[in-house]
Formats: sequence, structure tokens, C-alpha cells
Amino acid sequence: MFVSSLDRPWLESPFPVQGFPVKSTRDRDELGEFCNSVYVDVRRSRIASIPKHILSQSEPVDPASNSAQIYALTRRRRPTPYPKATSRKEEMRRAKTHCQAMESVYLTLQHDARNNRGVNLPELKSAIEPMVRSVVRNPDAYIWLTHLKSMDKYDYHHALSCAVLAVAFGRHLGLPMAQLNALATGCFLFDIGKAKLPGKLLNNTRRLTRDEFERVKQHVNFSLDILGQTRGIDNQIRAMIQTHHERYNGGGYPAGLSGDQIPLFGRIAGMVDAYDAITSQRPYCQPIPAYTAIDLLYQWRGIDFQSELVEQFIQVVGIYPVGSLVELSNGTVGVVICQNEHLRLHPQVMILLDSKKQLLEEFYEIDLRNGLDDQDPHTLSITRGLPPGAYKLDPRLYYF
Repeated sequence: MFVSSLDRPWLESPFPVQGFPVKSTRDRDELGEFCNSVYVDVRRSRIASIPKHILSQSEPVDPASNSAQIYALTRRRRPTPYPKATSRKEEMRRAKTHCQAMESVYLTLQHDARNNRGVNLPELKSAIEPMVRSVVRNPDAYIWLTHLKSMDKYDYHHALSCAVLAVAFGRHLGLPMAQLNALATGCFLFDIGKAKLPGKLLNNTRRLTRDEFERVKQHVNFSLDILGQTRGIDNQIRAMIQTHHERYNGGGYPAGLSGDQIPLFGRIAGMVDAYDAITSQRPYCQPIPAYTAIDLLYQWRGIDFQSELVEQFIQVVGIYPVGSLVELSNGTVGVVICQNEHLRLHPQVMILLDSKKQLLEEFYEIDLRNGLDDQDPHTLSITRGLPPGAYKLDPRLYYF
């Protein structure tokens, strides 16, 4: 049988969020260690494994129902508190320099954590603040750079991606600069306690046992211990780190908080942490396409994450987030490189393959807004999103 849902949040279990088939008694027993009940997707199960009386009662689920509602969200218009002040290409040059500095700072943070030292807060601020200013000027540059991540530096790339996404989200909400800096700092530090866990445990390629999973959860306390040795950490940042694994329905950890018991920054951190994790290559799990992750977030609204925050986040990243591979209505294939605010279904795309799916000698960019106002029937649009690695494409190899 194919397990499609659990009686608790996927992200608080060692199982892949996209679901999985139960192939052995060991799989069943592992489920029993974490769950009292699970949901089975009849359509994705081997028919012989489903009792006939259940099979006859099963009703197909409309896969487009979530998508239609998500599309509607992207068309909502709201005032832009921070208009884009620079072009993507201009901001990219600055962001590349900032990224290198931030990686060096993060490696120092990890080294200090392993040696029971606190955070060098002035050094961290000197790296965080230029990144925040860059995202405020134009978030597309940094969001693109964070997409070019590698598994061998997952801890750093995850911290940076979460910080960038949180700032882009805070920018969308119109938060003041001081709070944007706090959001970035909290995201950069919320997993620093993992530096005190064995690498063998964190890089395990199999499902974790209950005991191993409980041990991984201790990283929250380790992070707080490190902050306890650091002067000048804002209480808002401390609370954010303490609560980024709490869930809106009370199913998270370490305290089982729910709803408004979780501070706003903790709710934001939990959401961007989950989104980046499931779209990243990890030792034990393949990434899922960003557009699928958006659909999952929408399904989890009001359960794992506050509904209003999920809906606003979708407006920030769009249906096809920066870095997504997409196929256009003329058959060409490209990668999303820039969002158009208020027109998230019509981003800017760099074309990599022609309509016959052959690699182009020279790539070119196209803005899918063009022709919309004139209602030109030949206006290009995205027909579908593609999974990472489709047609053996790796955007990291083609951009710079």
C-alpha cells in the first residue's frame, strides 16, 4: 500500500514527505513506532493490496483543486512596501560577493559551536546586514544564488536559503529593516546546534530510528545553549530558534506549542525551513520540485503552518519559484530566473532547450509578461513545471 499521509506532520517524522510504498513488515513496524494510523492512496497502491469493498468506495481526488486556489492567490494585488530598486543582473554581482563572505562566517560559527564557544555576533551582523539590504533591493538575485546549492555544504546552504526566503517574505509583509535583520539572523542560527551532533547521524542515508530521531531533535537545545554563551542576542531571535520546529496544530517540538503560542518569527522560520528542506538534495531524501512543494505547503495550511502566512508566502515565491525548470507553450524548456510581482504565473525565464529539447548554443531570456496587455494569441506561457534534473539539465552549469 502507498502511504500518502500520516496522523502527524510529515516533517516531524523520518519518512519522505512525498509518501512511500510499504514493501515489508519492517516498513510497517517503523510506521507503527511513529504513528497510530496512516492514510493510504488507493490509486498509487498495488490494487491487489486493497480490499475490494474499500476499492469500490474510493473516490478519485481532483488533483487540480489545490492548484486552482493557489493560482488565485498569485493574482491578488497588494501595495509593494519595498519596490525593486536594482536590476537582477546588477544585484547578482553584489550578491555573489556577499555569499562568499557568509559561507566563511557560517563555517566559523560551526567551528566555534563544536568547541563550546558562543556566537561572534559582530562578525555575524557584518555578514547578515549586506545580504538583507540586497534582498530588499531585489530578492531575485539572492533567491537564485541559493538555488545553486550542493549537498556537500547542505548546512550552510540551508541556513542561507532560509534566511533569504525569510527576508523576502518579511519584505513582502513590509517589516522594518531591524526585524528583517532579526529574521535573517534567527534563520542563520536555528540549526547551529547540529554542529554538536555526529556527522554520521546527520548524513545517514537510511530512515532514522525513533532513538536517532529523538537525538536529532536535541539540536534545538544545543542551539539555545550556544546562544546562552553569546551576549547581545535579541530575545525575539532566541524565541524564533526555540520554536522553529513547533507546528500550528501543536504537533511539533520541543514544547508542543500551537497557534499564537508560537511567536510570529517562529512560525515564519518553521515554514521556510520546511519549504527549503523538501526542495533540497539531502543524504536521505531526493528533492521535490518547487511547484510541488508549494502545493504541499498549501495542503499543510492550518495544520503545520498558519493559513494566512502560507498564502502570503505563495505570493512571494510564486507557483514556479526562481530556479524552477519549466516547459513553455511553444515546447521550449527553461529555468525561472526572476519573478514579476503581481504576475507570478508569468515570470522571466532563461531558455535552455529548443522545442525539440536540444541544448541551445546560446541561451536567451524571455519575459512572459510580454503580450499579455495586448491579448496576443501567440503570447508564451508555462504549460508545466519540470522536476529537478529533467532532460539532464542542471541550471548551475549554465548560468554564469
